[in-house]
Amino acid sequence: MFGAASTNSPLDWSWVEQQLTDAETYWVDVAGSGARPHGRPVWGVWLDDRLHLSIGTPAIRRAATPGTAATVHLPDGLDVVIVEGAVTGPTSEAAVVGAYDDKYDWKYDLAQYGPFTTVSPTDVLAWRAAGPAGRDGFAETGRWTWPD
Repeated sequence: MFGAASTNSPLDWSWVEQQLTDAETYWVDVAGSGARPHGRPVWGVWLDDRLHLSIGTPAIRRAATPGTAATVHLPDGLDVVIVEGAVTGPTSEAAVVGAYDDKYDWKYDLAQYGPFTTVSPTDVLAWRAAGPAGRDGFAETGRWTWPD
């Protein structure tokens, strides 16, 4: 039953965090300005329990103002990680730029690309499917909630 406590094996947070750290792309969608959703794949880094995303699409950048609800998920449809949260602002922190440069073997130019969009989670949902193409349901599930 939807909404009931899971009877599946609990998923370990370390696996989820590794997926968020290692992901090459993150699918981001923000619900700002009453505009229609604009889900797009972007590059970014998971650092200090927050996602810092390099968003180039102008419509998403305009909508991604502090306080705006955001959902970010990884591309895999069987081993799933979804971050639900809010944009907490732009950042140009040196640690974020350095982590991004290391991850993508890149030299991020803040003057050219602008600051990163930071998404702070309220909830992270994750599951690993069982069987071929997930036909056997869920092998492991988890949900983590951040305090307000």
